[in-house]
Amino acid sequence: MNILNTFIIIHLKLKQYKLQFIFFFLFWLIGFLFFLITEPEYNLGEIILFSITVNIPSEAGDFGQFYAVIWPILLEVIFFGFIMGELFEKYNPVVTSRILASHKRNHAVIIGYHHLSERVIEYCIKNKEQFCLIEDSEEAVEDLINAGHPVVIGDATETANLELANVKHAKEVFINTNDVRIAIICSEKIRKMNPDCHIYVRAFEDHVQEYLREPPLNAFSFSTSKWAMDNVQEWIKNKTGTAIVIGRDSLTHRIAYHISQQPDREVYLFDDIHDGIEFVVNKQLHICKDFACFLSDLRAHVNLEDVTQVFICWKRESEFDESIYLTSKLNLRYPHIEVFVRIFDEELKDIIKKYNAKTFSTSKKAFKMLQKVVKPDSVIAPIMMK
Repeated sequence: MNILNTFIIIHLKLKQYKLQFIFFFLFWLIGFLFFLITEPEYNLGEIILFSITVNIPSEAGDFGQFYAVIWPILLEVIFFGFIMGELFEKYNPVVTSRILASHKRNHAVIIGYHHLSERVIEYCIKNKEQFCLIEDSEEAVEDLINAGHPVVIGDATETANLELANVKHAKEVFINTNDVRIAIICSEKIRKMNPDCHIYVRAFEDHVQEYLREPPLNAFSFSTSKWAMDNVQEWIKNKTGTAIVIGRDSLTHRIAYHISQQPDREVYLFDDIHDGIEFVVNKQLHICKDFACFLSDLRAHVNLEDVTQVFICWKRESEFDESIYLTSKLNLRYPHIEVFVRIFDEELKDIIKKYNAKTFSTSKKAFKMLQKVVKPDSVIAPIMMK
């Protein structure tokens, strides 16, 4: 816990004990005035000693004796009790992180803790840029909280949480959520609270992006899957043969759809959650609602001898083991197939390359693209722009 955190905790505790300390001070003042009036033969220093009961005049009346009994009790309960019971207790990191966020000025507010948000925050920490995060899952940001970074735990659509993140004094906001409702509500509320900050919103649908870009919101809206497709387009260009795409999100669907638009190509989309996709399905695109982690799962739907490309696009880090296993088996049994694996940790590249597969990252691509469009004073602007 750093010095700033310590001062914030002390400030918070003092604020909580305000009434107790006011009562404590008034009781002392009454005692001081009593001894000042009833013991005129003593000097000011001695009167102060009487008021804190270090010494009591032998001829003190009933109130003086009562004061001498009550004062040590109040001193122990309120003052020493406050110090021992509050200042030295184990601090609440969640409360501390929230207080830290409320003290930020001219900072970036990041809404939603996903892979793109991780890259933004890592860049801010590395370059000592001011930021705070709003995330409703305490477990997801436990490491950030314990490290003493400014985090507000709660629903970002609630005005109180936006105020705690001090959106009013933020210079920019990054909304990185998969929920369109949250993105729109947050954009509306943020723009009312801060008409001047720059808002960057992740959104998939074109009509949502258009709405966010129009006044009064004037947000920069982007799709990470569209940006990621820049590399994918090169990989599928002028290719032939059957393709397999495995995953659940917009990028997965976009890859499958684009391949299906190529002449004489069949695409098998393995998505175990969705019944359909956002694009118009054609006869070359086949949707299989199965969780495909073994070769047998794929063989049940397609002849792997005819397959030329496989895109493994799972985005859950817990499923990376399945990605490695499936990649290794494809490389062993069907070395003619090009395999592309989505990753989020750059350190995993070497593992995938062992099996002659290519890697790609939507968050890495999106972060680089964002750096190109943000304002020069942005917390993620490249150093050479500042």
